[in-house]
Amino acid sequence: MTPNPFHGDVVAGQARGAGPTAGIGPSALVRTLHGDRAVETLGPGDQIITADGRKARLEAISCHIAPARMLCRISPKAQAKSRANAGPVILSSHQNVVVEGWMARAMFGRDRALVPLSAIADGELIRRMDLNAELPLFLLHFDAPQLVRVGGLSVLATPARQPATAAPRHPAS
Repeated sequence: MTPNPFHGDVVAGQARGAGPTAGIGPSALVRTLHGDRAVETLGPGDQIITADGRKARLEAISCHIAPARMLCRISPKAQAKSRANAGPVILSSHQNVVVEGWMARAMFGRDRALVPLSAIADGELIRRMDLNAELPLFLLHFDAPQLVRVGGLSVLATPARQPATAAPRHPAS
């Protein structure tokens, strides 16, 4: 078995930023103070519920277009039990997500790990998209890095005024 090359930093406040190709696909549901909302309907000033249950004011939202081959489809079976009947979530393969419990211990040797989605893609529950198309990706920006709930997953969102940089210690893909 090949060792996993990702370090798995888990503290959002220490994260340097999202890569320029990170992002959340259209129709992904983000937990807000007023319930789950599709990412494309959010705007500055919206109150987003963070992964630890606090609220954070959305400072900005940006959008860029990415080739579908850079995206991953996350099956509802891989999401929180409360989302078992929901549709799949599309995220960039470079989007940092939190892995917890037995999976984090088995793959990264810790109870929680913050890693790019590509580090946990298994080809079945989390698989790269094989389409010759482009899709919009949305980035949520706050005054400080935040872990937010998107489709039952905890994903990293970064400050609007911080330049996007690749997370440290992650190999290029």
